[in-house]
Amino acid sequence: MTTSLIKKTLWIIYGTVALIAIDSIITAIVYYLFHLTIENNYQFSSKIKSYLFIATLSLYVVSACIIAFWVTKKSRLKHYKGKENIPLLPFLALLISAIVVKPLTFYSSDKKLESALNDMSNTDYISSLNLSSISEFITNTIYICKWSTIILLVLYLFILNRYVKKH
Repeated sequence: MTTSLIKKTLWIIYGTVALIAIDSIITAIVYYLFHLTIENNYQFSSKIKSYLFIATLSLYVVSACIIAFWVTKKSRLKHYKGKENIPLLPFLALLISAIVVKPLTFYSSDKKLESALNDMSNTDYISSLNLSSISEFITNTIYICKWSTIILLVLYLFILNRYVKKH
């Protein structure tokens, strides 16, 4: 194996870890918004579902736009040469985020729901919620938004690649 292939593989792993870390952070934000709706005793209606869907989609689109902007900016430079070695500290920070944030989010979400179920003053409100349906909705929303954003980002990068090759 050549060192060039190893370096490219490390950059692919770096990008994958970065995407997983971004996904973990967005998932944490979506669960935070979900718990805000429960803490404020909002009825989990179609308005709240729309709010969570739009918030999730917006977070993924903003992250994809930042990535697309960065790649476009770098692709327009005449003499851009990528770094040989991956930056170690950002890689470790992304790796720790990718490993820790999502499980910690799920754990804290379960604990918050457990404490809400044990709170006698919220018994009527919490019992009126179909928590399995809500959990399924949030999971499906994150899944749809994540893959839609990745597909759109890949399409954009293919188009940008064709444009750069022509010019």
